[in-house]
Amino acid sequence: MPEMPEFENVPKGEIIAELYLHIIFWTAKLRPALSPDMLANARQEMDQAMFTVEGEALAAGGAANHLHILARLSPDHSFQEAIDTLRRRCATWVAQTGGTRDFSWNENEVAVSISPGDLKIAREFIESQDSHHEIVSFQCELKAIFDEHGFEYDEHELWD
Repeated sequence: MPEMPEFENVPKGEIIAELYLHIIFWTAKLRPALSPDMLANARQEMDQAMFTVEGEALAAGGAANHLHILARLSPDHSFQEAIDTLRRRCATWVAQTGGTRDFSWNENEVAVSISPGDLKIAREFIESQDSHHEIVSFQCELKAIFDEHGFEYDEHELWD
């Protein structure tokens, strides 16, 4: 049997990967904090945040109390690093743009992997949030996303 190479002797190659996430942040106690003007500029703001972790925001949208982001992640940065970067940048952006110094996100967030074949559907869903929420509440929307992906959750813990 051939001998296994030492880890140091294995050449390092480039990781080729396409990683996409649908990320959802919502405000503490579901307080309205995102104005229509802010939501119109959300993709640009989130794209700048993702740039710092070599990723890209492909879409962003939401309603007064939550934000959806469709992001492409770099394999050179951790999933947690990307989420933390977005969370901090979003909080700073909302506080500065909305004039809400005591702004905070709920301590929970959601991130669902998206296959490349489903990017168009995810983008359309995120970009149609304003009309979507004329019919469906955020709470119902989030529970449907959890159910669709088989997430277990305690509803009382979701809303603070």
